[in-house]
Amino acid sequence: MPKVVFYLHRVYPKGGIDDLSLKSFTKVLSLIESRFRIVPLYELLEGEGKGNLASITFDDGYFDNWVYAYPILKRKGLKAHLFITSGRIREDSTVRPNLFDYWDGKVSFSQLGNPTSMGNCHLRFFKEGDKREFLSWEELSLMEDVFTFGAHGLTHGKLPVAPDILDFYDGKNFHWEYLSYGGELFLGKPRFKSKSSLYGRSFIPSSELLSLCKTFPKFKGWKSSLRDKLKEFRLGRFEEEAEAESRIEKELVGSSRLIEEKLGVKVDTFSWPFGHYTPLSANIASKFYTYIFTTKRGVINGNATFTELPRVPLGKDLFTALGRVLTFSTPLYRIYRKVKKEKSL
Repeated sequence: MPKVVFYLHRVYPKGGIDDLSLKSFTKVLSLIESRFRIVPLYELLEGEGKGNLASITFDDGYFDNWVYAYPILKRKGLKAHLFITSGRIREDSTVRPNLFDYWDGKVSFSQLGNPTSMGNCHLRFFKEGDKREFLSWEELSLMEDVFTFGAHGLTHGKLPVAPDILDFYDGKNFHWEYLSYGGELFLGKPRFKSKSSLYGRSFIPSSELLSLCKTFPKFKGWKSSLRDKLKEFRLGRFEEEAEAESRIEKELVGSSRLIEEKLGVKVDTFSWPFGHYTPLSANIASKFYTYIFTTKRGVINGNATFTELPRVPLGKDLFTALGRVLTFSTPLYRIYRKVKKEKSL
């Protein structure tokens, strides 16, 4: 019988932007309960329970996990697992009101907060160090009766992985990836093809390239002229494998260590930010974590590789979630796997 790990990031009070609305989240939990027995993640991974088993997981550590998801899960008697981006967690003692306070009449619903998109959170974090929409360590400690915790890296950042230049910063096309390397933002700064900082060897732009991009005259059509000029330049170099290994190991170890220090729990689960990894980074992660999750969809069976486990996203609307719950609670998932495999050939 299938074991399925579902995941999402946020629960929105109204319409889902990246994930489910509060109303849909509650309905989806009931839907999953009708097809599976929802169990704690470790019970699913290590137990021998009969029937369809499912676990609920969250990534990153957004404040709505405490405000909306935690009370709903607790009231229903359900457990969940949160993969924490530990470098984004607030260091203050913030404890925001949640649905329990609303149900008790202590606050109005509007006082619970309205999350913005995950993209906006990325942007504000990398541009300003803004952590307002992330949990505090105090809130996380109060969630331990419902949630267990795993690691999700330190910053959820990206680094260039190829010399391919996608665009240049022109003052109007800001994207948080412009801040993923080199610190300073300037007119003309190139945006490279990028992946998670935990993906593998990164591409390091040369100082000569960045200097030229910064000082190049920004006249009409300057981007095209700059691209032509760059054909004469060595754009940079790739990290040596030893450099990449050291950098990735430092973040992987730092991520779990911070969680263990702050919450006093043992961390042996990890999920890949953006789902990005390579054999190089996978090998490093396997030295520090027992259970490692990908974003590849599938069920966990007796042949599962614990260092490359599948998960299933619930989507951002009720109908998408319905389709995925039904697909992965029946033999339909075998058809899904067959179709996916044929598409990749």
